[in-house]
Amino acid sequence: MVRISNALGLVILMVALLILSLISYVSIRKDSILSSTKYDNMGGPPRIMFHAGFRSQFALNFLDPSFIPLTHALNEELQGKPSKWTFNRTFICHLQKEIFHYIDVANNFSLTKNGVRVGQLMHFDFSSHKYVFSINNNLKSLLPDASPIQNKHYNVCAVVGNSGILTGSHCGPEIDSADFIFRCNFAPTDSYYKDVGRKTNLTTFNPSILERYYNNLLTIQDRNNFFLNLKKLEGAILWIPAFFLHTSATVTRTLVDFFVEHKGQLKIKLAWPGNIMQDVNRYWKTKNLSLKRLSTGILMYTLASAMCEEIHLYGFWPFGWDPNTGKELPYHYYDKKGTKFTTKWQETHQLPSEFKLLYKMHGEGVTKLSLSHCS
Repeated sequence: MVRISNALGLVILMVALLILSLISYVSIRKDSILSSTKYDNMGGPPRIMFHAGFRSQFALNFLDPSFIPLTHALNEELQGKPSKWTFNRTFICHLQKEIFHYIDVANNFSLTKNGVRVGQLMHFDFSSHKYVFSINNNLKSLLPDASPIQNKHYNVCAVVGNSGILTGSHCGPEIDSADFIFRCNFAPTDSYYKDVGRKTNLTTFNPSILERYYNNLLTIQDRNNFFLNLKKLEGAILWIPAFFLHTSATVTRTLVDFFVEHKGQLKIKLAWPGNIMQDVNRYWKTKNLSLKRLSTGILMYTLASAMCEEIHLYGFWPFGWDPNTGKELPYHYYDKKGTKFTTKWQETHQLPSEFKLLYKMHGEGVTKLSLSHCS
């Protein structure tokens, strides 16, 4: 018993020393990073400076591998002195050529009536090949005659993510001024238009949304709510990635039946991509973004690159605090008040890695990443 007690005491002592060491390490690192910028002025590498409101957040997240240290340029933006973003036309043309080498975005944007046959089996991008979906007459009748984005070109496009950073941003008018607006996963705008705008030209619709927010259309009320929200998208493209996961197959059939039943009553353009994600993943691997599943946001950027001269990103911030105010943020701007930011998304996505790449592209003038509040 004495030996066991001694061993236990030794273990407790070692754990206590380890905790003290970590606290000391974080404190030292925090002091060195959050100190003055004299070294910068001497021509050395830029130090990372943060808005005073979330310096404590840095200490909490420093040992978290998902935390991406931000650059000196971002610090200037957070301090209310945003550097002027300059569009790099040469660079974006080069990037578009790279993307087009891997992905025929326009033609793979949606299956078309003439491109499929009844009985054709569709495999799922993120599932075993033993799972297939058979094209039936109902689904084929909903397919467009031609790609809805074929020969479409726009000057400035806004790609709107759903991050909580948009809360209180007042970016709605700026977003609505874009020539074409991409949104993600049927996100609501009515109650949030001051921050996210009203206009939608394209929104994705993951079939899981039908389960999560519309109870699989099991009741008349569910169907009415869904129908009324679709009515608000008049003239927009509803991009439905039905063949990403085999778990969406049942929901997709419910969705197809609904649209067949209401054909002619809804003035929206339906698009049903095939196996586009295989090519999208291949391309982003060349940018060292080798992830199990890319986010909807990075997918929308990929689609936008085929249609847009300039791409401005809003709502792309994968952290739980506001870099402008230091206040806590929910994961989505439309989450209920008091909803806490969680890292559950890391199970499928690695948003900090995507953010780091997008911020690098921002610095290169390829895409404009909005992180501060709009005037």
